[in-house]
Amino acid sequence: MDPRNLLDVRNWLNLAVEAAVRLGCRMHSLEGVSWYLPPDVRERVVLRWPESYAWVATKGAEEQIRDMLGQRVRVVIAPIPQPYKGTIVTEFQIDGRVHEVAFNVNDHPEFLSEESARRSLVTFKFQYLKTGYGLPNIVPGGFIPLVSWLYQMLPLLRRAKDRWTSRFQVYARFSMQFAPGIRGAALRALRTNRAFTLQGGDRKVRYSRYLRELARAMVCVDLPGEAPFCTRLVEYLAVGSCVVAVPYPTQFQAPLMDGVHVIYCQPDARDLVALCEALLGDPARRRRMELAAREFFDRYLHRDQLSAYYLATVLAASGAS
Repeated sequence: MDPRNLLDVRNWLNLAVEAAVRLGCRMHSLEGVSWYLPPDVRERVVLRWPESYAWVATKGAEEQIRDMLGQRVRVVIAPIPQPYKGTIVTEFQIDGRVHEVAFNVNDHPEFLSEESARRSLVTFKFQYLKTGYGLPNIVPGGFIPLVSWLYQMLPLLRRAKDRWTSRFQVYARFSMQFAPGIRGAALRALRTNRAFTLQGGDRKVRYSRYLRELARAMVCVDLPGEAPFCTRLVEYLAVGSCVVAVPYPTQFQAPLMDGVHVIYCQPDARDLVALCEALLGDPARRRRMELAAREFFDRYLHRDQLSAYYLATVLAASGAS
């Protein structure tokens, strides 16, 4: 931790919340999952995970995927070569037979090593293009939050969303490091409109504060950054937010339905303000979307579901039952 954070009074509440969550809150879990796994999966499957990884940008994803799968099968750290940028090469040992499985977590949808895909039993592609890649073993990889302790805060965030009065009308907070054109134009339009107030802007805040803010907002805006999907979208869905977004060229394991899970604005976001205003005036519609967004997350993107999906997909591809 940067010692300067301790000297800044504005951070004391954030640090106190983070300490309380880390010490006193368990990971949010689901009672059941949607993907069938054989009852003896832990005895039959061993995951061999690379002992070192050269691509620093994937470190957060690497740890989350390994840890969520480690809740279901035994994980062994092994010297597995990692020659493909943005791709985590692993080995699934199923009933004694070893299969190479790749997790392509690169932020660019078009970025995919054909050699890696052809070598792998399955390639899970995180920024999966709706048009596909021409190989049946390349499948959507879902997406994950910025850090896993979102799951420790999730019960508190959902309680705040459901029980507390909203503090903010529209929430939009974006760095200008990526996609400054559309992000800058959208923030200017949201700031200068006279129909509602905006919480957010182009300044980063601590993760815990950002999560608490979005949980108290009536409408949350998602815009593309370096990639179509950002962790922000996953966090919005997890809490159960009413989301307005630019249409995504990418997809999860199941499609986000326009008007159900999110509301899509025009690709240049020119109607963003009008859509936000309409949603602010229709609380019943907002609530339906909030519940649908949360249900989508719990059905497809929750770490319990993702780990089951990965295992079920690999087992099916291997011919194991």
